[in-house]
Amino acid sequence: MTAVFDIVLPIFALVALGWVLAATGILQPSVGDGLASFAATVGIPALLFEALVRADLESASPWQVWGCYYPAAALAWILGQTVGRYVFRLPPGTAVIAGMGATFANIGFVGLPLSQRAFGDHGVLVATMVISIHLPIWMTTATILLLRAEARATGGAPMTEAVGRVAVAVLRNPIILGLLAGIVAHFVGFRPSGIAERTIHTLGAVAGPIALVSLGMSMHGQSLRGEVAPALTMSAIKLVALPAFVLAACRIGGADPDIVGPLVMIGSVPTGINVYLVASQFAVGRSLASNIVSVTTAAAAVTASAWLVGLGGP
Repeated sequence: MTAVFDIVLPIFALVALGWVLAATGILQPSVGDGLASFAATVGIPALLFEALVRADLESASPWQVWGCYYPAAALAWILGQTVGRYVFRLPPGTAVIAGMGATFANIGFVGLPLSQRAFGDHGVLVATMVISIHLPIWMTTATILLLRAEARATGGAPMTEAVGRVAVAVLRNPIILGLLAGIVAHFVGFRPSGIAERTIHTLGAVAGPIALVSLGMSMHGQSLRGEVAPALTMSAIKLVALPAFVLAACRIGGADPDIVGPLVMIGSVPTGINVYLVASQFAVGRSLASNIVSVTTAAAAVTASAWLVGLGGP
């Protein structure tokens, strides 16, 4: 138990530190925005690039990783959207946000550092495989479902045009570019050395702490306002049901034992801020998205620790 807390609590202590820094005014909100921007555009891409360049890709099959994680995550989305629509009577667009909130994991800011602490380089490799298609799959899914709901209500913009814009945005995303660069470098045999290697390693090493502090700063000033019951339910699906679905998929699919722990831990991390960004873009379910991000971030220290204990530790 002590070992589990040693792994999980430092991750969320950095989130708490960010909140304290913002709450006390030691750092201004603009600093948090800058830290988040640095982590997303420089630090995390460098971490993913280094992980892929150095990785033993034979040690984990991406198809097995994806086959265990994404059907489970899709089930969580369906459950969240269905409960939101038919139990809480949310409007169709807001129900889509509920499903996304129950599914979209904050792998970049929380999942990667947590996987690294709990499972080492192999945990980072598994997280990298998940994140490689995480953003494209869920952003496209959300866009299609929201456009469908919008079209039914008002006759919105052509779906193909909007999905095309999403595809362009995904391909310009620094995290996706870091992944693609790492894959290309790995297969052409390029291995950074000397100053380049040390620089990339340093940038990747600071990505996790900076991301976590910036996440904590972004939580300051947020409070639960409206649609509290749906938010708590979606948070429970995200932190409890989704990891359980992933574990079941691994067991049913006969997954290699060394990918089960990392996958379940990735499923247990908080909801990512992208859910709120999508809700803002489509002007639906913004308070629900904000609540889900806040609740899952606050509760994940406990639930992630419980999952790690249940898995028997690293």
